[in-house]
Amino acid sequence: MRSLFDLRALFVAVDTERRHRQLSWAMLARQVGVAASTMRRYEEADDAEADGVLAVLRWLRVVPEDYVAGDAVNGDVLPDDGHGYIRVDMELVAAASGDGSGRATERRRTTIQRLVAVAQGSGNTIRSLTKYSEV
Repeated sequence: MRSLFDLRALFVAVDTERRHRQLSWAMLARQVGVAASTMRRYEEADDAEADGVLAVLRWLRVVPEDYVAGDAVNGDVLPDDGHGYIRVDMELVAAASGDGSGRATERRRTTIQRLVAVAQGSGNTIRSLTKYSEV
């Protein structure tokens, strides 16, 4: 049985750190590059667009697998030099999921739950299925 990414726990961590840094949601949104309303939706959401979740995880400087209950994979913190973007690498996701048809690479985005499922199913870390893009 595959575990799910806990968006509620991510929301709590983000809100806690936001308060600690004395940031408004608008200020946080500018720092992270994700709309404040999107991050606040994590409190109730079952799934979310993966690139936005990755940006939040990167801002927190945490390991993505820390939010996947029962995940036995030791993940890595997402890279951060402060200038680029972290994104899902859809070609790596297609290869890891065993989709040889090429159709998966036509997708430009995916959700965090799909990314977690592919990572778990292939024994990869979440970070290994991402790419860093310069600004």
